[in-house]
Amino acid sequence: MSITPSNDVADVVRGKAQRVLCSIVGTFAIWTLVACQNPTPSPSIGVGNPYPVSSYVCDGTRLAVRLMGESASVSVDGAAAIDLPAIGKSGTTFSNGRQTMTIDQGRTSWAVGRAAPVSCTGG
Repeated sequence: MSITPSNDVADVVRGKAQRVLCSIVGTFAIWTLVACQNPTPSPSIGVGNPYPVSSYVCDGTRLAVRLMGESASVSVDGAAAIDLPAIGKSGTTFSNGRQTMTIDQGRTSWAVGRAAPVSCTGG
């Protein structure tokens, strides 16, 4: 009685081992190709947008402001944007009668209702 398997059994085992090895190598090759793909970079904020958003913090209130010449679109604390028309000839004060934003010599302030304006940081 021989301990060595017959050639037929050895060929079957060798064939299965080669298929498993090829599957493992193929899987790693696919993973490598997927990992090497470069995602398309997203455009920078403001690129292609004539009215970029500026962020301000005014005494704890966060504003996202788009200056659009005759008006300013302002989002307060992430809420939907409101339109504040420019008032006066200088075009640096925007108000809808309830909210007022003023930009004077690079300083921005924000007021709600009759409250005194508060200074803003950012831009």
